[in-house]
Amino acid sequence: FLSTWRLLSSPVPLFYTRHTARFLSTWLLLLPFAMYDPFKGSWNHVAEIPAIALASVFLFGIEELATQLEEPFTILPMQG
Repeated sequence: FLSTWRLLSSPVPLFYTRHTARFLSTWLLLLPFAMYDPFKGSWNHVAEIPAIALASVFLFGIEELATQLEEPFTILPMQG
């Protein structure tokens, strides 16, 4: 029981959080190049812009939610 409590109370390394955010940013930056051909039916590929924006909002939202779930009390530190 003690080892599971230690695992639960140990903080997530900052490197993990930064690496996830950087990978997600790079992936979303390269996503328009991958989606160029599927959107060739729209005028001047203009439909690609809202699709990429929507995917970015969803994925960055999930990433922010995961960050908040990792350490929920970092915003309001307890002073004792």
